[in-house]
Amino acid sequence: MMRWRLFVVVMSLFVYGVVLSQEVYLEEEGLYSTRQLTLQAEVNIGATVVIESASTLTGTLTVVTNELNEIRIVYFKKARCNSRSRAIDYVDLMAVDIDRNGGNNRIQFRAPNPAPWKGSETGIIDAEITVPEGTHLTINATYFDVNADGPFSGVVIPSSLGRLNVSGVTGTVNLSTSNRRITVSDIVGKLILKTSNSTLSARGIRTERGRASFRNDGGDIIVEDIVGEVSARNRFGRIEITQFEPRGDKNFIRGQSGPILVDIVRLERGQVVVNNKFEDIELVLPENLSAELSLSVEEDGKIEVTNMLFLADLVQYNRLSLKAGDGDAIISSSISGNGNIFIRGRNEGL
Repeated sequence: MMRWRLFVVVMSLFVYGVVLSQEVYLEEEGLYSTRQLTLQAEVNIGATVVIESASTLTGTLTVVTNELNEIRIVYFKKARCNSRSRAIDYVDLMAVDIDRNGGNNRIQFRAPNPAPWKGSETGIIDAEITVPEGTHLTINATYFDVNADGPFSGVVIPSSLGRLNVSGVTGTVNLSTSNRRITVSDIVGKLILKTSNSTLSARGIRTERGRASFRNDGGDIIVEDIVGEVSARNRFGRIEITQFEPRGDKNFIRGQSGPILVDIVRLERGQVVVNNKFEDIELVLPENLSAELSLSVEEDGKIEVTNMLFLADLVQYNRLSLKAGDGDAIISSSISGNGNIFIRGRNEGL
């Protein structure tokens, strides 16, 4: 009788193990994947959704929206390793779940820590998550590339080592990564972007309810079509801000060892400060500008102004003060170290 019970227990464990093991197929040499998996749960429209991943996982995370009040996750679990049996063991240790205890909406990508995969082996989850329109997203998935296409009420990714691509947000966007590209578009609200050694690009930005802050170190900052107050700082990369309509008194653009181009299409009042070290500054200014300009360079630099009507208040070999129109706004620009300042007006008739 005891032997029969032991046999039943052993067989039960065996069957249970087979059920847990997931089929994998060879996607490419050295990369195994499960079939498509799905998971869903109801959620209130306009809610906050937090996405978290174990630090031992990597992958691609795509977030889109629809008008339904549900979270839907379509995903693949993958393992980069040298055998199918090892891949099966690895994917069995990964899990995706939705936790709504206490009203929270938390999506979790789980894996052991420390992970069993070593060296060049990797545990991967590639997921597409659909959330209701107007969701506020917080994503803590360090090694994931993120593509998020709203409309969202906010997107926060406080620390990442992946590529970040976010669009369609009305609210706060706060993204920080390292050595990877950030791309944002169609943002209305407060904007904070930070990366290094890669390009930071933004397009279609309106900051009526906040400020746009851009930080980079070793990569370019490229901004196109922006209305609002801007703070941009860069080292060892260029800054290029075009179709810019400044608002407020705290527009500060600072560079070092990279050229700066600021193309202002409209400036009624307020202040714009553009400073650089060891490289040129070019300012393109609108026709009918009304502003006071204060410009300065070092001993070997030059200041060149073309296509503008102005009155000169101060003219020195390395300093120039100008007044255009009634002088309603303030533009200040200076260079320390080698570099020149070029002021271009759009008035083609001059």
